[in-house]
Amino acid sequence: MSAATPQPPADFDPKIACRAVEWLFELQEAGDAEAPRRAFESWLAEHPDHRRAWEHIQRVNARLHSVADNAPPVRKALLGGPRHRRRELLIALLTAGATSGLWLHSGHGRRSTGLLADLRTGVGERRTLELADGSELAINSDSALDVHFDDQARQLTLHRGEILIRTGQDPARRPFIVLTRYGALRPLGTRFAVRILPDAGHLAVFEGAVAVQHGGDTAPRVTLQAGEQLRFAPGLDEAPQAADENAVAWREDILVAANMRFADFLAEVGRHRHGRLACAPEIADWRVSGTYRLDDTDRILDVLRASLPVRIHYLTRYWVTVHPAA
Repeated sequence: MSAATPQPPADFDPKIACRAVEWLFELQEAGDAEAPRRAFESWLAEHPDHRRAWEHIQRVNARLHSVADNAPPVRKALLGGPRHRRRELLIALLTAGATSGLWLHSGHGRRSTGLLADLRTGVGERRTLELADGSELAINSDSALDVHFDDQARQLTLHRGEILIRTGQDPARRPFIVLTRYGALRPLGTRFAVRILPDAGHLAVFEGAVAVQHGGDTAPRVTLQAGEQLRFAPGLDEAPQAADENAVAWREDILVAANMRFADFLAEVGRHRHGRLACAPEIADWRVSGTYRLDDTDRILDVLRASLPVRIHYLTRYWVTVHPAA
């Protein structure tokens, strides 16, 4: 079957899409239990986009099963993999707007969402490995990238998430290139981190230097030196800022907060746990400091409850909101 052009993304919030997938799995696990069903109906009624996302995931799920026999990689991920891998597949397809079974056979579709990327991590999973040239690669939670080394270049393509790289000395002196949808990066003997944000790429350089070439440009726009960071995207022209080494403490399974805005802190914790984690608007601008272990995000919530005047409401284990204490 020939490849088809991917459909445009659904226009609801990816967080709502993610929650719709979580509900699919939770309701399957709950069986005939009434409490999860009531919580689901309450969520469904909160906003029209919730119902739209739920209807869409039902369609995507049905199409996945209908094409599974003709798409071995999809069949393996959907039917043969562990629960968290099946969930990741559905989330990726839902947020990508996969409304046609033909799309599943498109190499572009599978690669652009990272479904069949060479290296992937699940939510809450972090990995460190050595590449063929001796470079060290650390991969943060919920990330996907391809690795391609040949006689001309050493190339990484980051589809989603975040990586930290310490480049190795290559006897063949091949250039090291990191590609993202927002632009290309050329490190010059360095240690640096790259993260995919919703609207831009983010580069932080800790050693050496990295040349940044925005998508569509023909020449490097800027070269970042050690101690600098920058958001980059076509048409985005921002000045470099001071890089924060603490931002890559995830490499050691740690989150370091130094006077961090509370909503931003919860967003960082949320990268390492399934589902939704947020706070009430009235406490979003509180400030948080401290060091937290990312391998137990429930423990982080316990610490917040013990140290701050907050209460934590669990609609389900995947839908958590922090409120000010009554």
